[in-house]
Amino acid sequence: MPHLSELHGAATHLAVVAVPVYLLILLVRRTGRGGDAPAAAEPWILGAALAGIGLAGITGLLVWGQSKTMLRGTSGRLGTVHFWLGIALAVVVAAVAAWRWRRVAGDRHTHGLELVTGGVLALAAVLAQGYIGGRMTYEHAVGIDSGGQLAQTAHGASQLEVALATGTSPVQAGRQAFSTQGLGCASCHGDLAQGARGPRLAGGVELEEFRGVHAHGLFPPAAVSDRDFAAINAYLKTLSRGKRDRDEG
Repeated sequence: MPHLSELHGAATHLAVVAVPVYLLILLVRRTGRGGDAPAAAEPWILGAALAGIGLAGITGLLVWGQSKTMLRGTSGRLGTVHFWLGIALAVVVAAVAAWRWRRVAGDRHTHGLELVTGGVLALAAVLAQGYIGGRMTYEHAVGIDSGGQLAQTAHGASQLEVALATGTSPVQAGRQAFSTQGLGCASCHGDLAQGARGPRLAGGVELEEFRGVHAHGLFPPAAVSDRDFAAINAYLKTLSRGKRDRDEG
């Protein structure tokens, strides 16, 4: 089965190709060159751009949900900006398509307004989205199955395993791994696991719950072993559950 990010990439590339080609067609028609070919191709290219943007939006929503388990702390803002740029791109292209349909239906052919407001803005949005999407993939490994943020996950897991191998207590090793300098758990769950962008973990968490969220995200089993998890959980169990303790008492 294809990974969601692969489907998103396929849809996105359709839009990435169609939008610049549509801009070129508008430019050619504006100059009065090319004969009837650009006019015949225009609705097909515009349709491809709309289809690509629509499919990219649908698959992007699913990938965006996945990315929340693959981005630490404020890195999630990248996904939010990427998402809203996609919305802006869809609005611009849909508006240009509606405008063109009305003008053509009324036999009032214009290309300058669409070229400037539609094509240029859409191209700018495509370029900005591509840059942010590249950062999400190449810097943060979003869309890479069991990738997480590869460098920090590997470094933090290595630090934790060295600490355990050299006799550091599981609680102390787990505290170091939980910090923003270790595996980075604190950047989402708070310095004392009190809950922030991610849920409260103070008091401990079950291995199955941890794997259910992070097995294909930040902390795949190949990088963070059950022993590593046990050390982090030993530290979490030393923290007060706070309000949950009072509710359950």
